Amino acid sequence: MPALSLKVKKPNAEKARKYLSAHQLLDKSYKVFSKDSFIYFPITDAAQVSPKLLKILGASVERMRAGRADRRKTQDYRELLKRSLGTAYDDVAKGYDLLGSIAIIEAEGRHAKKIASAIMQANKSVKTVIRKNGAVKGVYRRREYEHVAGVRTFIADYAENGAKFKFDLRKSFFSTRLAYERKRIADSSKDGERVIVLFAGVGPFAVELAKARPASQVVAIEKNKEAYMDMLTNIKINRLKNIAAELGDVKKYAEKYKGFADRIIMPLPKDAHHFLETAFRMAGKKCIIHYYAFGNIASAFEDHKDIIKAAAIRKGRRVRFLKSRMVRTYAPDTIEIVIDFKVYG
Repeated sequence: MPALSLKVKKPNAEKARKYLSAHQLLDKSYKVFSKDSFIYFPITDAAQVSPKLLKILGASVERMRAGRADRRKTQDYRELLKRSLGTAYDDVAKGYDLLGSIAIIEAEGRHAKKIASAIMQANKSVKTVIRKNGAVKGVYRRREYEHVAGVRTFIADYAENGAKFKFDLRKSFFSTRLAYERKRIADSSKDGERVIVLFAGVGPFAVELAKARPASQVVAIEKNKEAYMDMLTNIKINRLKNIAAELGDVKKYAEKYKGFADRIIMPLPKDAHHFLETAFRMAGKKCIIHYYAFGNIASAFEDHKDIIKAAAIRKGRRVRFLKSRMVRTYAPDTIEIVIDFKVYG
């Protein structure tokens, strides 16, 4: 079956390419091609493409016609998979996440070996294939993984936006699909700011911002000791001197960093609303907060703006909303969003 593609006018092609690359949506098993005044970018998952992006760029998602088969690279894992699974391949060829040399798949156990074999044949840089074995669980947002093929390891060695990371996938949460958000915030920050990253994990937001803004002071707080230790490793790998890593619950540090921050990042979409009052306590007189949350697709932005306003009133602060966007689709009726707002007073 032909691949899905994002059709966009040539003047907007570079913006589309950067967005797809940052969100790990560019399907590298097909070639990008052009026709008339349009560029066609093969993509892995249409549901993850932001409707707002489509509107802004005047783009659309289309099926690549069968006549475009000559555009495919010689090694397409979907074609290899089709040979072993026949017509059933379309139900299991859902793409994969790539963390360095580790490919992460989401598939039934009975198909996992064949999917892994197809991926490793098509992409020679993949040395390990692991399978998601259940949902993200617990206060530390961990997920179980099962080794499927190749070198048996769960240690990712990954580069993103000019930064390097090394961490154990089983012990902490990490999503490549937040790469765009990490770059967006690093780019929008100013050198010399005092920044707090709550729920810092292995340090992706903190490391990328600190690397982009060497004159800034970054505080990264994480309560999962294993993720914290990996964060220390990543700070060292990137040779950063402007990050203070703190171990423990963020509420424990509310008094220590009272009024400290010019910018606060809250990448905990399931529970960030429980920590808004802590964030307000850490916020300086004019502080920008990046707040991530899950919500119903029909009302997520309005619901969480109401939550933010109520928390601000309780703490005697004023807020002004700056920017809101959908980060990704999480479930059929649930999306992850980010709301950027400024705190006053």
